[in-house]
Amino acid sequence: MRRALLIGGLMLSAAISTASHAAGPSILGKDAPDFVLRGLDGRNLRLSEFRGQVVLVNFWTRSDGDSRLQMPALDRINITYQRAGLVVLGVSVDDDLRRSKEFATAMGVSYPILFDTGSQIGKDYFLQKMPMTILVDRAGVVRYSAVGFRRGDERVYLDKIRELLRE
Repeated sequence: MRRALLIGGLMLSAAISTASHAAGPSILGKDAPDFVLRGLDGRNLRLSEFRGQVVLVNFWTRSDGDSRLQMPALDRINITYQRAGLVVLGVSVDDDLRRSKEFATAMGVSYPILFDTGSQIGKDYFLQKMPMTILVDRAGVVRYSAVGFRRGDERVYLDKIRELLRE
């Protein structure tokens, strides 16, 4: 009996861990909602401009420790796979634009950092907890979504990215 409770508890714990890492209301299998956002460099970028490439979009906030860990991992992925057809976009959903820009500059990543100053993107992508990462295939369809970040998650991203780049 005790062993059954232990095994049941471990299974429940694993299910909760997986559930907290998966995205909520899903946009999986749907066209990625298009957006136009101003970048750290002052230029506007539109998601749909990258049709034909695999796009990783990472929504983040400067106050989230997971974002601080994730951004360097995404930068390494960007540097390695951009020539193969991957585009990485970081999207700040912070309320304080000035502090968000300071944080983005300090992180020094090589991929474009964009700033969402409204609330529509959050609604379109069902943003809940930060960071949230999605992968969009060459046709513009969301094929992967994850909420939060733990060390080692970049291996999952790489598996998904390689799969999409081969298609």
